[in-house]
Amino acid sequence: MDYEFLAAGEIHKVSLDRTEGKVIAILDGKRLELDVCRVSPQTFSLVAGGRCYLAHVARQGRRLLVAVGASRFCLEEPEELGASTYAGAAPSLEDGKVKAPMPGLVVKVDVTEGAEVHPGDVLVVVEAMKMEHELCAAFKAVVSQVHVKAGQQVGAFQPLLDLTRLDS
Repeated sequence: MDYEFLAAGEIHKVSLDRTEGKVIAILDGKRLELDVCRVSPQTFSLVAGGRCYLAHVARQGRRLLVAVGASRFCLEEPEELGASTYAGAAPSLEDGKVKAPMPGLVVKVDVTEGAEVHPGDVLVVVEAMKMEHELCAAFKAVVSQVHVKAGQQVGAFQPLLDLTRLDS
């Protein structure tokens, strides 16, 4: 099946096919071979290139909110574009902003301002749709600002904390 979607303000094309228990994705001309296993209705285990990822997916109207580690993506059909879209709202790894993947409750904040974090460190835990979503650091950084506290309700893409990347 062929799809078009908008992510971070850019239109991308993806083709998905199932073969021999794997998903073959061609994203903007680049071929990816994925092992995909549904863990729960909104969570998938992905294995690509020998690395394992946990993807949390939530639908918000006709938009698809996807969280993989500290990365957040808002996917939508190009026809949905307009003044009220989330175009450009999904953070890139470079911007250092950790945002809520979907509306939920902050269960735990595992870091404080000034703390040094490493890839894979849990930063914040958000409960959404009766599941806890651990948001982890994607790179070595210092926590420059914490915007939330445990027990606080947050909206989709609401800033939770800011990271300042450290050179390796």
